[in-house]
Formats: sequence, structure tokens, C-alpha cells
Amino acid sequence: EEEELCCLWTCQVIVLEISEYGDSFQELEQMRHFLGKLECLETVKVSFDSHKKDTIELLQTNLLALPRVSSKCNIHFI
Repeated sequence: EEEELCCLWTCQVIVLEISEYGDSFQELEQMRHFLGKLECLETVKVSFDSHKKDTIELLQTNLLALPRVSSKCNIHFI
């Protein structure tokens, strides 16, 4: 099975900032896509749309568990 072509492999994005990240499956899959395709990515800054501590901790855990194609990529929660 051929791997789907993606324009993100050629992007030179170093910093990605996500505002009002929520708890939807689509948002998690989008983050999986970014982290898995952006080879130059060094920093991801994420702020959440929830103020519930339990929800934020779960979202942080889910994001940190995603595989990253860039070994330099660090996720920061703001």
C-alpha cells in the first residue's frame, strides 16, 4: 500500500502554535498529522479551550504520547 503524499513533508515549519485546542477526535488526528509529517518542527506551543484541570491533564498526556517525526520537536503548554 502506497503512503499518501503530503505537502507537509516539504514544509520548513520550525514553530507551530495552536490556540484553544479542544478534546475532539479530529483535533487529535490533526495534531498526529502535523507531528508525523513536519520534519523540521522544533517547537509546538499549545493552549487549551478548557479550564478544567482534569481535562487539560488528559489532553496533555494524549499530545505527549503522539509520535513525532522530528527528534528535535518539543511540546510546550501555554
